[in-house]
Amino acid sequence: KNASVLVVGTGRGNVLIYNEKQGKKIPIMGKHTRKITCGCWNGEGKLALGSEDRQVTVSKMDGDTLKQLGVKMEPVEMFFSDKKDEDKQHKKENTISINVGRKTIYLYRVNDQNEGGNNPIELAFQERYGSIVAHRWFGDGYIMIGFSSGYVLVISTHNKELSEEVHSEKYLRNTLTSVAYCESLDRAAVCGGNSVKVIDLLGQECKEIKSDALDLDPKLHLDRVDWTQDGQVLTVSSESGELLAFLASLPIINDSFDTKVVYLTSLLELSVIDVLSDERTRVNIETEPAFVALGPNHVAAGMNNQAWFYSIQGAGEAMRVNQRDYLGTVEDVKINDRYAAVLSEGRVQVHVIEADMDPREEEDMIFPDKGHANDITCVSMTQSFLIFGTKRGSIHYFYLEDRAQVNEFRHEDGEIRRLYPNSLGTRVVFVDVRLQVSLFNPVNDQVLVIPKFTGSLEGALWDVADPNVFVLADNRQFYVYVYAPVSIAGPVVNFVGATPRPAGFGPVTMYNGIITCQLKSGLLENVMLSTHTCLQSNQERMVLDTMRRKFSQHLALLHLKEAWEMALQLRVADVWQELTHAALTYMEVEMAVRCYRHNRNAGMVLSLEKIKSIEDKNLLAGHVVTLLEQDYNAAQDLFLRSTRPITALEMRKDLKHWDHAMKLAKQLQPEALPEISREFGAQLEMRGEHDQALACYERSLQTGNSDKRSVEICKSGIARCTLYLGDLRRGKQLCLERDDVQLYRECAMILEGLNQLQECAELYEKGGQFEKAASMYIQIKSFAQAQPLMAKITTPKLHSLFARAKEAEGRFEEAVHAYEMAKDLDSVVRLQLKQLNNPQKAFALVRKTRSAEGANLVAKFCMDSGDHPVAIEFLLMARLQEKAYDIAQNYEEMDTYVKFLGELGTPEEHKKVAQYYESKGNFAKAGQQYEKCQQFQMALKLYLRCGAAEIDRAINVVGRANNDTLTNQLVDFLMGEVDGKQKDHNYLFRLHMALQQYEQAAHTAVLIARQEQELGNYKLAHSQLFDTFKELESQNKRPPAELTRQ
Repeated sequence: KNASVLVVGTGRGNVLIYNEKQGKKIPIMGKHTRKITCGCWNGEGKLALGSEDRQVTVSKMDGDTLKQLGVKMEPVEMFFSDKKDEDKQHKKENTISINVGRKTIYLYRVNDQNEGGNNPIELAFQERYGSIVAHRWFGDGYIMIGFSSGYVLVISTHNKELSEEVHSEKYLRNTLTSVAYCESLDRAAVCGGNSVKVIDLLGQECKEIKSDALDLDPKLHLDRVDWTQDGQVLTVSSESGELLAFLASLPIINDSFDTKVVYLTSLLELSVIDVLSDERTRVNIETEPAFVALGPNHVAAGMNNQAWFYSIQGAGEAMRVNQRDYLGTVEDVKINDRYAAVLSEGRVQVHVIEADMDPREEEDMIFPDKGHANDITCVSMTQSFLIFGTKRGSIHYFYLEDRAQVNEFRHEDGEIRRLYPNSLGTRVVFVDVRLQVSLFNPVNDQVLVIPKFTGSLEGALWDVADPNVFVLADNRQFYVYVYAPVSIAGPVVNFVGATPRPAGFGPVTMYNGIITCQLKSGLLENVMLSTHTCLQSNQERMVLDTMRRKFSQHLALLHLKEAWEMALQLRVADVWQELTHAALTYMEVEMAVRCYRHNRNAGMVLSLEKIKSIEDKNLLAGHVVTLLEQDYNAAQDLFLRSTRPITALEMRKDLKHWDHAMKLAKQLQPEALPEISREFGAQLEMRGEHDQALACYERSLQTGNSDKRSVEICKSGIARCTLYLGDLRRGKQLCLERDDVQLYRECAMILEGLNQLQECAELYEKGGQFEKAASMYIQIKSFAQAQPLMAKITTPKLHSLFARAKEAEGRFEEAVHAYEMAKDLDSVVRLQLKQLNNPQKAFALVRKTRSAEGANLVAKFCMDSGDHPVAIEFLLMARLQEKAYDIAQNYEEMDTYVKFLGELGTPEEHKKVAQYYESKGNFAKAGQQYEKCQQFQMALKLYLRCGAAEIDRAINVVGRANNDTLTNQLVDFLMGEVDGKQKDHNYLFRLHMALQQYEQAAHTAVLIARQEQELGNYKLAHSQLFDTFKELESQNKRPPAELTRQ
């Protein structure tokens, strides 16, 4: 395949090898024993031969045999190709496929060294298919097999799919005689009888192209079919010796202008079609062209060194308006509405298309000028500019109107291979010798490398409807990009997304995300980019997910107005955030203001309103970056490149980036250095970098331009930093010289941290922080200095510390005063009792404060002095009831105990006292205590034992108890059933009242009144009745009629 070597096999099995370059013939005798029937070469120079002796040999180019394989039947045809093996590395054309006896296919790995080297894979097929006529390799390890019955079968040589049929279909009715495959078209042709069928193998779908089928004269019996290498001509032969050639495909020749496309529709016809309106114009030509070009009003076509120009204005067929011959072979042609630019042998010739367009332009323009090397590699042309690139790496812009070069840019990476300008020529995508794809801006000679494109560029298109969107195509995908001429990072190219490129689709033009492609068949097809899918939908009602994708696609393509409309419909917070961020990133300040206003962010609206009128892009971008709080270094660079670089210093000052501000101020505003040094010093001091802070403060003073306040701040800072750095004497002296209250306090805190308490206390005192000063004096036991400060102090803790110190010195009166100031009255009680011998003051203080601890101290003192009644009082106050009870019991002071116990005792405590009185025979007091612990039955029992003296208490107990048993018991006592003595009826009346038995009480009152009346005590009787009447009224009870009448 790769050498000029011819092999001839003989009917006797011999081989003759002829090397054309060497002019040698090498005969190989006895390669096979019978007729050689088939053979093939691979790319490594290995020769495979098959013979009627049922042997297959693999030999070197010189005839030496490498391998030999025996087969079951005579080999009919064989081919080298690749059998795919995912598990191992393999070389190209590593496998021979052999049609053995038209029954089976052998797959033989010729590169296997050990395993399987002599063990081919045999593939057998169903009998209904018939015999194997021919087979061809195609695609990624697939074999197409034609059978005599008319079936075509596709199998895969991948190990996982080896036993499976990928495709099977009967294409010919009766018989199949030949199979051919065209790699350039990815198509197959089969023939049989008088028919030829064409099969499209794109994607292994094996679809018959019925429009390309050939049905010839029924008398013909076709036996062979084959393609030319480029697939343009399909040739068939018949058994009777006839040879027929058919045009199978047209050359892929096309060009575009705006939404129009020109392409070859037959060998002698071009078609110009508008992809939007589908309007067509036919251009009849005389010879098959090698190139075409399309302009707004003309079509150019030609071959070799000739070009023909046709006008496509108006209705009807195109009319040829010019024909030109050039000095060399034409490599490329570009035209606009007036000029044609022809690239030939490193030169570009520019001439008017129609001579009558401008009679003044008689001379053609030739580039480069005389005396320069003919090194132009590519050319393009817009309405106003001729653009060409050279081997030297330069891109030239020539203004056609003035016939003058307006720009020359030198690309550092070498030769310019291709140019793809936009419609105006203001931006150009170009490819250099390293196949690097970049975007060039001729206005400022800026070059932007296209991101995320690493393939080999096969074409680039600018979107006709969206001038900032362009597409790059490699052999696998379409890559979509958007160019942003203005952003906070300057001009940028953003990668939007990628769309798979169908095999055989050549991009021609693009409109609104739809790429018009020409197929290998010559037809045009559209491909919708995945980045634009939702933009083509005009539905009024869309689901939320579709709306969100549409918003995202608009935003990615920088269609901010359309994204705004979608955001209004979505009403989602993160959508507004994305839109706002994009508007600021690409410096669409008005849009950002609208977004922030819609989201009610008044602060950002006000900030943006202040800067939206700024015309300097760098200055505006710097403000936007600052508002976004992104990269302040980038914002500084932008400000410095603007017309107002001082803004960089202002930003750093606002952000308190004093280190950066210092560097900027030296160049931009030296007079601001004192202020910045001072502020930087304060910042460094806060960070703890005191040596650098001291230097900044001193530097600020050395300028001599600071105002009085700034000088004072710097001196204070110097004093503080001096103390921090350990120079206490100088630092304190500087502090005293300043004589500032706040500085005294700050320096005192520093000295406190350094554990210099004496100096610290003095400065605290000068700073008016007397409590801290006194605390320091007390810690270092400098009581004399602390003494005058104590009257100014209200903190109990300090007074307590001072009091303990005075107590330790034995100065108890002063200690008592200090304890009183500290509100530590227990300590006052302690000193009054133990040190000052003033127990009455201690007693009075404890009775006033009722402190448990103080009461305990007093109780102990009284116990020691034998004052048991007072001891009981304070023990109860100290909540030491058990101890107080024991003393009362032991020293017969139970009445005192009961007096101070009062109503606050617990039932158990009252019960103990009751039992004590009961044991002593004091039933009245015992009853009172039983009543307090609510043991009413015992209380009543003891009251009754006391007789008439305690009847009133007995009545009260029964009233509180409200118990029938106790009531009956007391009634029996009052009626005399216990001791035979009936008691006064007034007792019975009071019992009824206590029990709230108002009717019985009223009846009893009437009886008592009658008795008094009988005795002549009318006044007492009236008083009895009247008091009863008022009592009932006070209880909201209606007095009985009997009482009312009385």
